[in-house]
Amino acid sequence: MNLEDRMQYIVLDLEWNQPVSKQKMVQMPIRLRGEIIQIGAVKVDENMRTIDTFNILIKPKYYEKMNKRVQQLTDITDAQLETGAPFEIAFERFRDWCGTTFEFVTWGPDDIYMLEDNLLIYGLDIDWIPAAYDAQVIFDDQVTMEDRNFSLGYAMYKCGIKPLKCHDALNDAINTVKVLTHLDVASSFDVAAY
Repeated sequence: MNLEDRMQYIVLDLEWNQPVSKQKMVQMPIRLRGEIIQIGAVKVDENMRTIDTFNILIKPKYYEKMNKRVQQLTDITDAQLETGAPFEIAFERFRDWCGTTFEFVTWGPDDIYMLEDNLLIYGLDIDWIPAAYDAQVIFDDQVTMEDRNFSLGYAMYKCGIKPLKCHDALNDAINTVKVLTHLDVASSFDVAAY
C-alpha cells in the first residue's frame, strides 16, 4: 500500500476576518460570521507523524478591511492580504494538497463550520469536507476529564510543550499536532467526531 492510499489526517487551523460591525455583515446567501484569510494545515499519518505542511494567505472579498481585533490577534495586515490568493484558488490548492484519503482534525469545531460557510458563500462544494474530529474533546477526554473546552495554549502548557506563536494558522496546526502526540488519538475518535 503506498502512502497516498493510507488514511491520513489533516490537522487544520483557519484564521478569519470578521465584519467591523453587525451592520456590515454579509447576510445573503448565508450570514457570514467570518471570511477565511489564512489556511494552515499539517498532514500526519495515523501515528501523528508529520508528512507535510500547508500555509496560504487569502485576499478577502467580503471583509476586505482587517477588523482591528483580528489584526491584533493574528498580526496579519491589510497589506499582507493584498498579496494573498483569491479564496477559490487558495481552496483549490488546499484541496489538491489534501489528497483523497484523509479526515480533518481541528481544535474545536469552529474551523469546520467556518470552512463550510466560506465554501457556501463562494458557491463551492461543501460535500467535499470529510469526517472531522475535535482535538479539544480528545484532550479533555484523556487529560482534564472536566467535560469542558480548554484553549490550545492551556493544552500545550498541561502537556509541557513550548508553543509556537498563536493565532497563526500554520503555527496553531503545528501546536495541535504537538498536543496530539501526547494523546492516544485513535482511542478517542468515537467521542470526538462531529
